Amino acid sequence: MVIQLNIKKQLRHFYAFEAVISFRITDVVWVLFLLNRGYSLAQVGIAEGIFHLTSLICEVPSGMAADVFGRKRTLALSGVAGVISSLFMGFGNRIEFIFLGMLFSAVAISMMSGTEEAILYDSLVETDREDNYKSARVRMSVIARVCSTASCLFSPIAIYMGYQNVYLLSAFLNVLQIYIAMQMEEPVVTEKQRERQKDPFGQMKERWREHIHETFSFIKEHPDTMCKLLANAAIACPCYLTLMYLQEHLVACGWPEEWIGIPMFVIPMAGTAGAWLASKSRLNLYKAALICGIAGGIGAIFAGSSLIVLAIAGAMTGRMCEGFFEIIVSERTNQDFHSDQRATMISVDAMLYSILMIIISPLTGYLGEQYNIQVLFAVLGGSLIIASATGLLGYKVVKSNR
Repeated sequence: MVIQLNIKKQLRHFYAFEAVISFRITDVVWVLFLLNRGYSLAQVGIAEGIFHLTSLICEVPSGMAADVFGRKRTLALSGVAGVISSLFMGFGNRIEFIFLGMLFSAVAISMMSGTEEAILYDSLVETDREDNYKSARVRMSVIARVCSTASCLFSPIAIYMGYQNVYLLSAFLNVLQIYIAMQMEEPVVTEKQRERQKDPFGQMKERWREHIHETFSFIKEHPDTMCKLLANAAIACPCYLTLMYLQEHLVACGWPEEWIGIPMFVIPMAGTAGAWLASKSRLNLYKAALICGIAGGIGAIFAGSSLIVLAIAGAMTGRMCEGFFEIIVSERTNQDFHSDQRATMISVDAMLYSILMIIISPLTGYLGEQYNIQVLFAVLGGSLIIASATGLLGYKVVKSNR
């Protein structure tokens, strides 16, 4: 007799897990902590580079590990990597330990990326409730965005606590993450997943070889799915960079520096609104991509305005488009993926985003230095508008010819 998992209990675990992993109390203050400890800005830059390089390298392999070894185990191991990172960052007294801390932090995030979404979708598939995926994904997105913003507001308290106490608290949250992950149930919807449940570590070499072959076959045979993932990354990058560069721009336009946290709180909340609107939307993917790409591009251009209200409104528009399209793409692509490759393919989405960020981030920084911030925002927004119009036109032509 097969006992079906308790989906209500499973969803409660997901929401709790999302809240814990999104309350990243060190994200806003880690640079300040390192500088106050005597490390140079160049060393901080190297640490950031190590983080992104590790993320890029580990993204897809970690998704494969989740599909081969089990999603629940991978989420728990992510918490273990997080604990190690916090201990290195909080108690390492040499720059080499800081570099290791950033490396393990990237590993922890990579192991969660794709894995959580995959186990959520397959949990709904096992209980014949995949139609509820969008609403469940929207709740998780709202929880993540609210908790992430709340962790930014926690930064003054974090500075008062001191870096060692803050990293101890971060390690505690990682332990809580491990506990919640272990309370989840591993969904079983394919024969391979049933075999994995019986013998988790048997025939590992054969499993890895077969999984890699099937993943590359899927990518080759489904270019339309890869276009969806690329479109999601292409819309997300300018929206994130707009928010990143906006802090300096708002202060230059006259916004009080001590109150910069207010727009940095309000703007991400627009992404929450966008995710909620996606749950009510009936737009098809093509129209959603076109609208979000063009509206997000216009928002990026407006963010460069010297009028503070217009700049904030533009950034909010971009963030809303990003939150909206993320949900639409997530629902559509999960319908394309096979359960045995789900975590791997979702990780491909994150990998594409990292690649675009590695290319676009230094390029926009150069434009801002050589010209001015308005040019930077105009290039970001204009590029997104042009890419949305031409890319989606090409996608429609290819789709109609298949």
